[in-house]
Amino acid sequence: MEGSVSYAIWISFGMADFHEKKGRADRMINFFIVVVILLCFSFWEIELLLAYLVLPRQRAMKLANRFAARAIHLIFSMFYAYRNFKIHLEKKNSAPLPERFLVVANHQSLLDIVVVMKILPKGLNARFVAKHELAWGIPLISLLLRTTGHCLVRRQHDALNAMRAVARMAKRSKRDGTIPVIFPEGTRSRTGELGTFHSAGYRKLLETDSLPILVIAVDGGYKVAKLEDFIRDFGTLPYKVSILGVLPAPAGKKEALESLEKARSMIADELIEMQKSP
Repeated sequence: MEGSVSYAIWISFGMADFHEKKGRADRMINFFIVVVILLCFSFWEIELLLAYLVLPRQRAMKLANRFAARAIHLIFSMFYAYRNFKIHLEKKNSAPLPERFLVVANHQSLLDIVVVMKILPKGLNARFVAKHELAWGIPLISLLLRTTGHCLVRRQHDALNAMRAVARMAKRSKRDGTIPVIFPEGTRSRTGELGTFHSAGYRKLLETDSLPILVIAVDGGYKVAKLEDFIRDFGTLPYKVSILGVLPAPAGKKEALESLEKARSMIADELIEMQKSP
């Protein structure tokens, strides 16, 4: 009996030591992923800045789109190769997508941006309504956000200029054939719970360019939203995406508000299901 107890204690200590070592190794791998991605992005940013100086605008924009695609490929190649990371994607919309549409999704982390870019059909270039703070500080990504037709808005005390910026992005997207994307919560959820959907930016996009609405639900990003969380936990938690359906292009303010409420209801119901399963 005493020997069995000793053996059980030895096993428990051994398992604890194994999990501690594995956790340390996982954190080192995640740190390595971050460093490699940032180094590559830094070199590519220099290349793109030089291209902006010497190439005509149209050629430079095509090159910028290729750099964006290259960045997405690098991110998910690293994620898969070193952490076996895959997006758990469910398509509940079987009908073909329209040629252009407005993407509406909930927002949990910066990963949501690259995930939306990843799951869009090949050849479609997304343009995001994002916070102004992202204009600087992230190699390549900040440069792409500033220079390729995205909308960077200050979230407080600047509503008029924010709406003007959204309208300009909508016009650019219509002209260039890109796909506008908006997270109507306006900020990331820290807990995974769905926040209030704000209508101003959404309505302004549709006023300028009336489009069908592709509704997408994402879950899991809030658990690795901060760098320290990513280093500690990335690769151990699932990241789920559901393409829920396409709503018809609304005609006027009333239909726009109704479609936004419908989109939020669809996402809320889907998050309940997503968070039930492991």
